[in-house]
Amino acid sequence: MTYDRNILAYRETDLQTMGKEKLIVLLYRKMIEHLDKAAACAAADRVEMSRRLSLTQRIVAELRGALDHAIGGEIAANLDTLYDYVFSEILEMQVDRDPLHAANCRRVLEPLLTAWSQIPSGTGNRELSSSLPAGTDPAPASGNAAGSDPRPPRNPEQSFSFSA
Repeated sequence: MTYDRNILAYRETDLQTMGKEKLIVLLYRKMIEHLDKAAACAAADRVEMSRRLSLTQRIVAELRGALDHAIGGEIAANLDTLYDYVFSEILEMQVDRDPLHAANCRRVLEPLLTAWSQIPSGTGNRELSSSLPAGTDPAPASGNAAGSDPRPPRNPEQSFSFSA
């Protein structure tokens, strides 16, 4: 029991202290993992498919909600459109159980994962800090280099069920 609690405490600390860019990469990886598992069990296990798709929808909703259109401008708008497409494909897969929808989502998410993976950790905070007048605290402001809110989603461990 103590070991499990220690693992959970480590995970929570890791999630709370990791850079925003790394967190987004982690979320994209989890979405792709859930989509792959949903596609694999689409024909045989509708309950597991639905569970995996629901987890993916929750991640998409959090990422979409974290977009800051005022700072992110066109980039945030483009991400919003892509997230809308992924969300729609997930809904379609819930209805017709066709793994093609998961493949369509992958085609959108994989380039995003690659792009986010190449962003050095802390870039968003550095960009925000360099654009503010001297002596201004960047913490209260939102947004990063890609137009995403720099704050991590609400308690990611709870929101996204990283296990499974």
